Amino acid sequence: MTQKFLWSTHFPNETLEDGINLANQLYWHIKVSESEGVWQVWAGDGESLILQTDSKEAVDAFLYGLGLAYSVLPESVFEQLKAEVKRWV
Repeated sequence: MTQKFLWSTHFPNETLEDGINLANQLYWHIKVSESEGVWQVWAGDGESLILQTDSKEAVDAFLYGLGLAYSVLPESVFEQLKAEVKRWV
């Protein structure tokens, strides 16, 4: 079955990197690695493993979802959230 992420239009350039960038503006510091067919998504200091899978599609879905959660916020709300998160870190 072919899949198409229709809400990618909520990202500035409709790319996965744009979604990751939104999360990283909130200090997620997302990094993705792959070794021998095992994908890992790391957050923060690089020691916080938040997802491990053998499916690149699962990684993409996870990252699109993370970015989408922030991309649908009105810009003023996102900016306020960024300011609040900055105070915490």
